[in-house]
Amino acid sequence: MIRMMLTELAVKRMMHLGATEAETYMRKTRATRVNFAEKIGNFKTSETMGMTLRAVFGRRVAMYSTSILDESEVNDVAAKVVRIAKASPEDPNWKHLNRKFGSAPATGYFDAEVKNLETEQIVESLNSAIAHVKDFDKRVKPALSSLSAFSSNVSVSNSYNEGGEREETSVLVSLQVKAEENASVSNAGEFRGAKFWKQINLERLAETASEKAIRFLNAKSLPSRKTSVVIRNQVFANMLGLMLGEPVNAESVQSGRSLLIGKLGTRIASEKVTVVDDGLMQFGWNTRPFDDEGHPSQRTLVVDEGVLRNYLYDAYTSLKDGVESTGNCHRRDYWIRPQPSPSNFVLQPGDATPEELVRDVQDGIYVEETIGDWLSDPISGNLNATIAQGYLIENGESAQSVKGMVLSANFHELIKNQIDLIGNDLKNNMQYYSPSIRIKDLTIAGQN
Repeated sequence: MIRMMLTELAVKRMMHLGATEAETYMRKTRATRVNFAEKIGNFKTSETMGMTLRAVFGRRVAMYSTSILDESEVNDVAAKVVRIAKASPEDPNWKHLNRKFGSAPATGYFDAEVKNLETEQIVESLNSAIAHVKDFDKRVKPALSSLSAFSSNVSVSNSYNEGGEREETSVLVSLQVKAEENASVSNAGEFRGAKFWKQINLERLAETASEKAIRFLNAKSLPSRKTSVVIRNQVFANMLGLMLGEPVNAESVQSGRSLLIGKLGTRIASEKVTVVDDGLMQFGWNTRPFDDEGHPSQRTLVVDEGVLRNYLYDAYTSLKDGVESTGNCHRRDYWIRPQPSPSNFVLQPGDATPEELVRDVQDGIYVEETIGDWLSDPISGNLNATIAQGYLIENGESAQSVKGMVLSANFHELIKNQIDLIGNDLKNNMQYYSPSIRIKDLTIAGQN
């Protein structure tokens, strides 16, 4: 309540000083971060709280942030940002701030258990996971890992509405292990991002990572080939976010940084491909009742059976295109400018089980983990990733483990003409969700 009073005070102060529009965004975050390996290392809990004021004077817009939150500071910052706005150049594309406030019926984005996590509870869970790795196999030991738990309170107000307030939580775990046998070394890990503490099973993550480390101890690079490739769900989710999540961002489209400019209503993918951005997805990574401008969250159909239907908008980009905002305004922290970004970007699952994706492949490769995806280019569509862990598929069964081979393709061509089968095992990498998929005739570069 005090936070909402401060945001509303800031809006009123800016308007009193001559602003034609005003907005205030405030965020308070409590973060607990732990590093661990064979024992628990650094354990740190911190709190940050700050406010960003946005003042508009006609088409002149300015932002100013502060971490000092009292009435006197709010009055000072309001005066500063109004002065800056009056002296700023006009933005010819400026229309107005968000005018549609409200809360959509979102669930599963706040967990009181995460908010109130005690040190002892975290330590007990981590020690159990460490013990599971050590007991799994004498060849395996824990490697440097991390756990982070966040709880945030967000308040948004502007001169068109009283505003809104929400609480949200999240937990991130990266659990890494190392296996050694003779001269062979294998590193493996499991990553999990969730909204609720009970969705994090640290012991299971420890077992899965240990299993992978043992399996890939003797992985080898093999000759180059063009073959069928099955890509694990979390791996393809990362590729999906990098290669499609950015091109459908309205800001990328409007600035000329997207291959999807002018492609609404045209086929960009296989009929097997349907993608939604679901800001109301229960337990979704970025589920919330309203976005970071106070606009209600929604479910947006992005790709419908291969046809591009929508870009993702915040207030500024939607008004520039003369369309409704999709409720996709995000601010990575309170001092960072608002911009459109996916909420829960989901490749809709198919009917095939993970086993069925492999069963019909006579000669192919299963991709378990990749590295170097960040070298891919979402503007051109060129996808490149090195297979860190994978295995050959022979006659529908897994065979030799492989590594070091490079997966290369044009992503847009891949999703349009090369997707063969889509699995039913939906899983997320942060806000990007995908099932495992099977791709035909994919080029894999290996030994000469």
